[in-house]
Amino acid sequence: MSAKPAQSPLVTLALAGAGLIGALVTLYLSYFYTPVQVSRGTLWVVTPDGGNTINLYESYRIFFVHLPAAYATAVCSTLAAIGGAAWLLTRKEQWQAIIVSCCEVGLAVGAIVLLTGTFWADYAWGSGRIGSGWNWEPRLTTMLILWFAFAALLVLRRAIDGEKAREMMTAVYGILIGPLYPLVSKAVEIGQTSHPRNFSDLLSAPEIATTKHAATVGIMLALASLIALRYCWNRLGQRIAQERAA
Repeated sequence: MSAKPAQSPLVTLALAGAGLIGALVTLYLSYFYTPVQVSRGTLWVVTPDGGNTINLYESYRIFFVHLPAAYATAVCSTLAAIGGAAWLLTRKEQWQAIIVSCCEVGLAVGAIVLLTGTFWADYAWGSGRIGSGWNWEPRLTTMLILWFAFAALLVLRRAIDGEKAREMMTAVYGILIGPLYPLVSKAVEIGQTSHPRNFSDLLSAPEIATTKHAATVGIMLALASLIALRYCWNRLGQRIAQERAA
């Protein structure tokens, strides 16, 4: 029994160390390994008013954070749904801790997705001022809805006093969060305006593809360490609450 608590911090620290190394490797590759600029015509976006196409040039480097953070958000929403379904089937409190941990981390990585996407949009089709690129297109709006969904679950948990009602709400809400990221992913097909449909042209350059894969691995490791850290913290909170109630 005593081995499990001792192992959890070690696993979390190992994941955090690997995530930090991955982040440093990503920064190095993105600035010293990838091309100085994308060749003209490699990847274009269209202005919201249907005007001239815009070349990304140096601004594409933000995708080495933006894309992996989006993948991490998808993992968080999927794990929240799995945790909700598993709790309804087993009623084990560990699943409650997983749902909450995924929503907490999802709130953080979702904010990274929104901020990096907005900063890039300010350059790509905005005027350059902060916030000028936000145009409420479907991809941006659905991502904002997902971010608010993560926040709403955490807020509602604090607002409900009864333990059983709080756990049921958490599980059901976690399941409802699951389909939101597929909606974000498909949003470009609902009403595409500015956001690129895919990045296949950009990733055709081997240096860029390699850096993107390294960034994805590094951020996923960092994500795993954050979820593990929050899970340990939430499980500790559950044990403290049980001891106080005893």
